Amino acid sequence: MKKKKIIIFLLIIFLSDSLLFASSNLKELGIFTGRGRANLDKKDDYKLIPVGLRLGFDLKPLVEKIKIKNRPLIKVKGLLEFVLEPYLAYIYSPQDNFECGCGMLFKYGYRLGNFLPFIDAGTGLQYTTQHTNEEATQWCFQVQGGAGFYYFFKKNKAISFEYRFRHFSNASAKEPNKGIDTHNLLVGLSYFF
Repeated sequence: MKKKKIIIFLLIIFLSDSLLFASSNLKELGIFTGRGRANLDKKDDYKLIPVGLRLGFDLKPLVEKIKIKNRPLIKVKGLLEFVLEPYLAYIYSPQDNFECGCGMLFKYGYRLGNFLPFIDAGTGLQYTTQHTNEEATQWCFQVQGGAGFYYFFKKNKAISFEYRFRHFSNASAKEPNKGIDTHNLLVGLSYFF
């Protein structure tokens, strides 16, 4: 129990420092929803509908500050963001339950006209009220990654479509710890600054 409290405390410190650092670098503000599904061993499939907020912070200024001979070591072309995604999800199978958590991802994309294809990957923390045979605890860690695209219907406004794979487990805090792998289709609406 003490280990969990330390991890949660460190996560809060990390998030607050990230927000203070990146508050002037907010690049994207959006919302998202979709559907997710995972196979469970002894119960009906795990099915959920997430609803969340997307906060994308521009990492290009930070990356391009690293210089050699007064020139950026890496010149970033395209979109490079650190994304926070706090969310709630309604679990409608195998029983009515919910999840809540926050994903922390890195996203890279390159704009081609009105389209901006992207990839993202990261981690996160979540709590679920759904009991399964795969997980002994309800607090879990996420590892996730996906690919999708934005379609800009106005200069700074875009609709996003994404497939995202997400694995969550309790990081061997308690057995069983098989983990649950969800396949998610997400759609969102974002405003870019």
